[in-house]
Amino acid sequence: MRRLAHVAVLSVSVFSASLMVSAVEPAAQAAVPEIGKVAVIDMQRVLNETAAGKKARKDLETSSLAKQKKLDKRRQKLEGDQAKLNSLQGDALMQAQEKLQRDYYELQSMYMTLQQELAEQEAATLEKMYANCQKLAKELAKDFSLDLVLIRDQSTVLFVGSGLDLSGEIIKRYDKKYK
Repeated sequence: MRRLAHVAVLSVSVFSASLMVSAVEPAAQAAVPEIGKVAVIDMQRVLNETAAGKKARKDLETSSLAKQKKLDKRRQKLEGDQAKLNSLQGDALMQAQEKLQRDYYELQSMYMTLQQELAEQEAATLEKMYANCQKLAKELAKDFSLDLVLIRDQSTVLFVGSGLDLSGEIIKRYDKKYK
């Protein structure tokens, strides 16, 4: 029995010693790579200053104006129809009011559809330009031995030192590659 008690004490001692050793050893940590060279690209500037961005903005404005003219023409017709209501009475007045109400609903629906079309057109343009910029940023990172390229945005990048903004270089390369 003494021997059993001795073995138990010895086991507890070994276990305690192993706990103390593991507590002293630092836990293995994942290695965090050091970041060397960093650059930023101002996408708003790319959108505003590249030939493709200017063309896209012009195309969107042209499309928007055409859609607005279509809506204005329809709205003017409805306003004319509403002015004619004053000369109607009885069933003719009720039918004209119902038709006018349906036409107003159609106008609202048309407006929403045209807004959605413009938003989709803009999203497709932005998506294409972002994809092209991403390709150019990879090339730029390789050419300048950059470790990280960020999109410059007021809400995410609070400070950028001089020489880190490579927007001008991206604009030149974009205009050269994507005419």
